[in-house]
Order: sequence, then C-alpha cells, then structure tokens
Amino acid sequence: MASDPNDRALLISPAYDISAYGSAESLGLRSVAATLLRESAEVCVVDECPGEVPAGVAKFAASARLIGVGVLFTRQVPAALELISTLRAVAPAAHLILGGQGVQFLWQRVLQDSSALDSVCLYEGDDTVRDLWRCLRAGRSFNTIPGLAYRNGGQITADPRSPVEDLDALPFPYRRAGTGVYRDGVATMSTSRGCMAHCTFCQSGNYGNRYHRLPRWRSRSAKNVVAEVAELIREHDVTAISFVDDDFFGGDAQGHERAYEIARLLRGLPRRIRFSIECRINELDADLLLTLRAAGLRRVLIGIEAANDADLALFAKKTTNAQAERAISLLRRLEIDFTIGFIMFQPQSSLGGVRENLDFLYRLRLGTYRRIANRLELYPGAPLNGYFRRRGVALRESAYRVDYDFTDASVAVLRRSFLDVLEPYTHVERRCQTALFRCITTDQIEQAGRLKQIAKDISEALVDHAIRCWERVASGAEPDMDPDMRSAVTRRVQVLGGAIN
Repeated sequence: MASDPNDRALLISPAYDISAYGSAESLGLRSVAATLLRESAEVCVVDECPGEVPAGVAKFAASARLIGVGVLFTRQVPAALELISTLRAVAPAAHLILGGQGVQFLWQRVLQDSSALDSVCLYEGDDTVRDLWRCLRAGRSFNTIPGLAYRNGGQITADPRSPVEDLDALPFPYRRAGTGVYRDGVATMSTSRGCMAHCTFCQSGNYGNRYHRLPRWRSRSAKNVVAEVAELIREHDVTAISFVDDDFFGGDAQGHERAYEIARLLRGLPRRIRFSIECRINELDADLLLTLRAAGLRRVLIGIEAANDADLALFAKKTTNAQAERAISLLRRLEIDFTIGFIMFQPQSSLGGVRENLDFLYRLRLGTYRRIANRLELYPGAPLNGYFRRRGVALRESAYRVDYDFTDASVAVLRRSFLDVLEPYTHVERRCQTALFRCITTDQIEQAGRLKQIAKDISEALVDHAIRCWERVASGAEPDMDPDMRSAVTRRVQVLGGAIN
C-alpha cells in the first residue's frame, strides 16, 4: 500500500467488440502495474471499462496521480478518447497517458484530437511509465523521459526508447489476490515479445520491431515462465493457460529449445495444467508437439491467412499451401485441437483468388462462417494503406477506422452473399462448439468424437454452399436474391442441427 494517499495509479482499458476479438485481461496494463507496485504505488487495474465509468472507478481516479489508458486495437481509440475525457473531468490534476499497440502509428493524431491527454507512451511501457511515475512524484518535468510523445509548445515531441532486453528482470503481471479472479480457471500469459515475421497485415508483427536493434523476438527463460505458471496455480487456482505470444517458438532453434525446457519444467509442477499456444505453420515439429502435448498442450493457433499465391505474397507470409497442409495433417494426427487465422478478402481480391481459398478450406474441412466472410482489416497508419493507395484503392478513414470498396464489383457481391445467405450456419456452428466444449471438459470422449465429425460436416456443407454462391456470382447472378439458395441453406442447417441433439 502506498504511504502517500495520492500515490495512486489507475490503469484502465476501454471495452471493445468481444464478438470479434474475444475477451481477455490486459497483460500490457498489468505488466505496467507490476512495475509501478515496485515503486510503492497503489494500483487499480480495470479491464474493459464500460462507457459509463463505474462510481468506484471514478472515485479512485479522482485521487490518482497517474491514469494510464491502454489500447490493444485501433478500433478502441474512439472509446479510449471518450474515456480519457470522462476521467479528466473527475481527475483534473492527474497525468493522463495513452498507450498500447493500437496507437502505435497514431500518437500525433490522438494528441491533436484530445486536449485532455497529457502524453502517449511509445511502444513498451514498463520503463517509460516507471520513469514518468518517478517524475510525477518528485514534481519534475517529464519532457526528458525517452519513450513519450507529448506537446511541446506548438509542436509534438516524440522520443522512442529501446524496449526491455532482459524480460526475466520484469515482475510478473499484476493479478488481484484471491482464487476468485479466474472463475473459469483460465488465465493468459505472455512469454515473449516481438515477432520474427513481418506479415504486412499484422498490427502485432509491426509493433515496436522497426525502431531498435535488439532481436525482433525477445523471450523469457523457461524457468521464469514456469515460475509464473506455478504462481498462478498456487495463488489463483488456475487450471488452464492461454499463452498469447505472437509466436511461441520464435522462429529459430533457440525458441524450440526453450519450448522443450518449458515442457520439462511444466511436467515437474505438482499440478498439471492445460495450455494453448500461437505459432507459424513452418515451425511445427512432431517430436516437439508430442513433448508439449505430454506437458498439457491442448490447442494451437496457426496463421494460414490465404491459399492463393497473390494474397500470400501481399501478406508477406513466406509460407506455402504445402506447409499449411502438412501442419494441419500433423496436428490432426497428434489429436491436438487447433484453429487458424484466415483472410478471405482484401481490397483487390479477384474471384479466382477467392475460389482458390474456398477450394483449400473445402479440401481440408476448415471452413467456418467467420473465415469465409472475413476481410482484411486496415488500420490508420498501417504500411499496407500506402500500398493500396498507390494501386488506386480508395480508402476512407473515419473514427480511427479504415474502410474500402473492393476494386472488383463481383467480389463485393460475393462477400455480401456470404454474409447474408450463409448466416444461418453461425447458429449450428455455435451449438456444435458449445456441445463439443462441454464433452471435452467432462471427458466424454466418445461423444466428443461424434461432435468433431459433425463439426467437419458443418464445415463441408458451409463451404459447399459458399462455392455455390461463387458459381452464381461468376455467372452474373446474385445469390442473396435467390430464394432457392436460401432454402437449400436452411434445410441443410436443420439437418445438421438435428444431428447435434
């Protein structure tokens, strides 16, 4: 507890669209909170604060010396600026700072748009916010702190700093005391920062990797990682962990060696946990996956993104369909659950490219409504924006969002048809996944196997109807205006839904 009643720091993130991204604790804010606790600050962390700030949060803010607002996604920025305005009204003397990868290209714009904002944290905040806190406590000016962007007279000054090199030296992210924090038993952890890849569409891969000379992927040691796992088990009764690293393996042999050591140490804990990871498809190795599975690995997220050469080149994936198919075959053979990232549409998509994507999803039974309808999301300041503008794509920016029209009108018709005609599949997908999750968590192995087969049947039927939509669009028709197509989808969904019961 802080000795000075004004030594309070509120770290808060605005709510966002959990249907698009899922809901999770803000590890960035919690990492900064842990650093401030070392400075004897009294810290309050609020994840996904609603638009109407709760009375208890407003009361804490009113006496805070520092208020930090974290933005993970650019689409959160408008809500973050509204939150900052609200908090400024209740805390006129506090220093208000905005940070997170969602504002990585936008620090100048947000300072121009929000007079209530004092500064923006550039890239990682551990050392920067610590130094800011020390200045605020001592009553010194903060304009000598590297890592901040701020107004300086009529100009905006920005001075990036190198990120933390020794991640083991950082404290574990702040978690509230007690076993009720994770009522479902699932926590999130980050074991590394950065990414060796430079996928052009990815906000994470471009975040903080282009301004320093440290390795693009920095990792915590296996010992340090498993020490945090042990703490989560001991202090919070956690039974499952989602490792949210952009790339758990790091793209080299050293990363694989670390993964083997993490698996070895996890097996030595008094309680076994289940965990999930994220990685690239060209990093999967049978022996390593078997070792991790024995230690509790249950789910892997891999980014495939596209199955046609034009989109793979555009996204700079540097992977092939053959690698993707090998990765999927391996995961299925080892009975490790997985999910994939996939971008069906981008501004210059062609019908031919979309068909190649569909054929890939159909052949491997990977289709879901979200994957089939997903289009590339652009964000202000992203490197791809200039690429598309140079090729005549009209981009429209509004409220920190970037919208666009497809250059091929037939592609626009196709996506509209996917969104509309195939929407009934979302309900049967959700029912099947809910039932499957219940069976897996209650060890109903036989029933889970049956539901996995139904999930494959749903995928096959969905992509089959997507291909029929494609064929109609290719012939000049509009599937969303075809009642026979809608009836066929409805009948098939009803049959598949009946199989779940």
